[in-house]
Amino acid sequence: MGLKERWSPSETQSLRELYEPLRRFAAVIGRFDVDPDDLVQNAYAKMLARNPGEIRELGPYLRRMIVNLATDERRRSTRTNGLVQKIGAPAPETDCYPSDLEDLMRIQPKVRALLYLVEIEGQPVADAAELVGMSNSGAPVALMRARRRLRAELTMEANGE
Repeated sequence: MGLKERWSPSETQSLRELYEPLRRFAAVIGRFDVDPDDLVQNAYAKMLARNPGEIRELGPYLRRMIVNLATDERRRSTRTNGLVQKIGAPAPETDCYPSDLEDLMRIQPKVRALLYLVEIEGQPVADAAELVGMSNSGAPVALMRARRRLRAELTMEANGE
């Protein structure tokens, strides 16, 4: 069965409408060296292989998939960097002028996604937690820790430490 037989024109149109918001979401939670389009397109490719009847809500499903893909990419990168250090290759150059984005990128993708959904999109914590695969009790704690960490890092930078 081909793609056109599985996905109706209205479902295809909703995929088109979701692309740009998902791209912004992927840009926030993905690593700086991973193109947000790659994350979204990989999520679309995996999702299109499924039967649309298996997916309750398209937007939350794709966001969860993007979070999972970003987490997998982070793990791969961490393993690769560990191997590079073991073989003694020179460390990659870093920016001489650290940015706020660098501080944000130190937070796990799942928590960055949670921050984005709650702070930028204004979603309730419980809904955002469900989207990223966190428990309702763990999400507020993760948000509090992430905010505290960002606040501390930004304060240190502002004080010149």
